[in-house]
Amino acid sequence: MSYSDLVEERYIDSFVIDICISKFLDDARENGKNDTVYFPTEFYDWMSCNGKNFQQRQLNETTKHLSNVNDLQQILVPVCMPNHWGLIFVDLAHKEMYFDDGLQSAVPTASLPSVNRALELLSEIYPHHPSFQTRFWKNYPMFRCFGMPSQAPVNSKMIGVGSCGIGAIMAARDMTQNGSLCINNFQWRFSDMDQHRKTLMLQLDP
Repeated sequence: MSYSDLVEERYIDSFVIDICISKFLDDARENGKNDTVYFPTEFYDWMSCNGKNFQQRQLNETTKHLSNVNDLQQILVPVCMPNHWGLIFVDLAHKEMYFDDGLQSAVPTASLPSVNRALELLSEIYPHHPSFQTRFWKNYPMFRCFGMPSQAPVNSKMIGVGSCGIGAIMAARDMTQNGSLCINNFQWRFSDMDQHRKTLMLQLDP
């Protein structure tokens, strides 16, 4: 079962990524903070298809929980690479896009065009949202790094070397709570992932 992958140092799959980040978004909404949208791991499948109507339906379904779409300030998108996870953070309020993964990996080439396409379609779905109505996104050149802690091992215990997905989840959690204030200001470390995994399991326990 995917949930058991949270135990010990091991790679987690897209199911765990989506469930965990969605849980933090639900918690934020219950506390009155409803300014974040999360596009799940199948986002790239949506954007790679040729059906515009299908793409818009998926984006609309994902954003419909917003009580007021004009409150939308940020978008989170996981990034799956070979045996590795990263995270995209779209800061609508400050018109910036970030990617990071803890290993300074190059972002997959399909990521930026996919996000730009989604923003273009969102501008058609929500024509009055001020952050979508700009040509700025279409010409955005590249992602910046948001300062995810380094995943490189710090000792022979190798704690954290298989926790890239947990890092993406924790970065998404912090951004959901604090937005761009997290940039280059994360308080957790991959070297403590044995404890972070236990905490995460307790947070997911109903």
